[in-house]
Amino acid sequence: MLSLEAPLVAVLWQRALAHAHGIRLTPMLDVGLALACWVIYVLDRTLDTFSVQSSGELDTRHLFYHRHRRVLLLGVMPPVLLALGWMAFWVIPQGVLWQAVGLALLVALYLASFSSQGSRVSRDVFVSCAGLGGIILISRMPTPAGYRLTLSLLVLAVMVLSFLRQLDLRMGQVLPKEITAALLFAMGCTTSTRFLAMPETILEPILESLLLALLFACNLHGISCHEQAADRKNRHPQLVFGTLIFCLAVFGFARSGVLENSLRGPALAAFGAAALHSMVHLFRRRLSIDAYRVLADLVLILPLPLVWV
Repeated sequence: MLSLEAPLVAVLWQRALAHAHGIRLTPMLDVGLALACWVIYVLDRTLDTFSVQSSGELDTRHLFYHRHRRVLLLGVMPPVLLALGWMAFWVIPQGVLWQAVGLALLVALYLASFSSQGSRVSRDVFVSCAGLGGIILISRMPTPAGYRLTLSLLVLAVMVLSFLRQLDLRMGQVLPKEITAALLFAMGCTTSTRFLAMPETILEPILESLLLALLFACNLHGISCHEQAADRKNRHPQLVFGTLIFCLAVFGFARSGVLENSLRGPALAAFGAAALHSMVHLFRRRLSIDAYRVLADLVLILPLPLVWV
């Protein structure tokens, strides 16, 4: 109900990645990631409630946010955002802060495109201004050129897909919401380690983010399929199988020395989590929606000790 599982998963994976890279994180980085993740989840689910005509259309989680959205938006969000602002300016390292700012731009575009419900004109204007302003801000960030280019391309991609969605060109089939959310979640989990580990090339951070994005996509897509019992569930095994193959490939290349050894542990843990997820999904017909959701979240963190092996 309170969306606490997502911050827990994010912090535990951040800690595992820090160990894999041999770096130490201050506790405030965990607090900042947890709060930022929780704020995004609360905003996402609260904004979803504005698009329904009747509360009877909502599931249990969204019904909670529908009933308490005024308290959440006006009473809870302001102090939490102030706490995040204080940490951003006085606690978080500057390099991590700038990477978080770039990711926040993508999150804002995501919320505008997938969650907020308004007129097409107002939404297009918001996405255009946020996207163009974001690209200008990214170009002035004191971050590596490769990272700035990657962020700019992601912003442009989200803008294009948002406009296609407004034109009813079936954007959901091009980039489903679950896949987009998984990619942003993975980028958030790797923000601190991506800066503090100081990789020599951009390849390893990209592969690390893709590992987590595919794993989280299995989680979100599986939950969505089980809740909706839609025809697209036939594509879920393909997503899981592709994730398993990708994890094995990264693990193999890291073990052979082609890739950095720091990818070895995360790839092994991600493979274990995807394998456990496939077992949970296999027995989904025997599980309630709530039980499936709990188990799908649990398998994301159970294999994390493999990073320490």
